[in-house]
Amino acid sequence: MASFRTELDKPNNIVLVMVTEDDGSEHDYQFDFDPRSGRWEFTERELLERDFGEEWVDDMEAAVQKHIDEAVGRDG
Repeated sequence: MASFRTELDKPNNIVLVMVTEDDGSEHDYQFDFDPRSGRWEFTERELLERDFGEEWVDDMEAAVQKHIDEAVGRDG
């Protein structure tokens, strides 16, 4: 199963996601968010669900949201 790691780039209002597939290939995604509201878009969801499954994507989305909540000062 593919794995991911997330990183908050708070000064630029971005959450970076690095996906490593079983074969070692890597893909990077970045999610820009509004620093006031925390609003962000996830247009790649359907594609990632097809490749990795809904539960995997739910976990990744939760990790991204946690970083955004931290950046905008919400407890999540």
